[in-house]
Amino acid sequence: MSGNNINLMYVEDDVIVNDTITSLLQKLGYTVYNFFNGEDAYNYFKENRIDIVISDIDMPKMNGIELVEKIKTVNTKTPIIFTTAISDEKYFLDSINLGIDLFMKKPIDCAELKQNIEKLLKPYFLELENEAKEEKIKQQAKEILIAKTVSMISHQWRQPLSKIGSITSKIRVYSQMNKLTDEILIANLEKIEKENIYLSSTINKFNNLLEKKDIRGFSLKELLQTIEKDEIFIDMQNNVFIKSDYEEFKNIVESILKNSYEQFDKTGIENKKIDITTFQDDEFFYIKICDNAGGIDEDILSNVFDLYHSDKSLNGRGLGLYLSKVSLTLLTNGEISLENIENQGEKGVCVKIKIPTMYVS
Repeated sequence: MSGNNINLMYVEDDVIVNDTITSLLQKLGYTVYNFFNGEDAYNYFKENRIDIVISDIDMPKMNGIELVEKIKTVNTKTPIIFTTAISDEKYFLDSINLGIDLFMKKPIDCAELKQNIEKLLKPYFLELENEAKEEKIKQQAKEILIAKTVSMISHQWRQPLSKIGSITSKIRVYSQMNKLTDEILIANLEKIEKENIYLSSTINKFNNLLEKKDIRGFSLKELLQTIEKDEIFIDMQNNVFIKSDYEEFKNIVESILKNSYEQFDKTGIENKKIDITTFQDDEFFYIKICDNAGGIDEDILSNVFDLYHSDKSLNGRGLGLYLSKVSLTLLTNGEISLENIENQGEKGVCVKIKIPTMYVS
């Protein structure tokens, strides 16, 4: 087990012991930040990333108990080892109440200290390993989707490029026949500009989708509150935080809702209703968005997320839903599916978003 990238804080007021243990920890590969009192240690801790703390108890300015009390207000999960020559029962009980992970008596046994650090950091290394595996899976999925995206762009560009070709041929013919007036030229150039705007917007959509995001996580409850309307009913038992890009995830939800509203307009249904529910099992977190907009033809239901699917009955949903599917896979390795439903005589569509629980807290 390597100490690389581990920030370790060591607090000990005895200069010789401090220097000795600090030197040992550095040789083990840890990045060590050593301090001689609790006050200086805490001031550094609250402003910087520390992965594990090793501290004496009896120290000047701020003792170990007081230091840990303050550390716990900043981060309750930081592993802490107490080292002390004091056998005072009160200190021992206080340590237990504070949730100290390990208690070591001085003089410190270096081999035992190494084992204890590795024991406490094992969850950290497992998390790093899982993150690496997760990143590898996401990268593989991204490479596949990029290949499909290139194909999608080609498909989306085919028609406008054909139009531009026809327009330029028309201009050439008018010119050869000496019939190319300023009015005809300007009108056709405006048509070319319109197609060019469409081509640029398509590229921008895919660029925004594929660029690396600064993932900070967000509250799903807060996101859903931004899209609340009279006809939208949200049934969410507990708030969850999703480790994903807020804006991209919101775009996915809004794209699904947009499809529902377009279907409401098409069918003329006045009593609009959209139910958003969430639930979770051991492996996945689910978001269901169901409407009563009349449903979709079964013949095209299974194709709505396909790369090239576009149907007038779906109001051009093909690209929007494909992008939502790609985005969800890239962001959370998630899945999205769609099915027709019927509830109390009302027909509609239910979209289910499925996210691995590793992306939810």
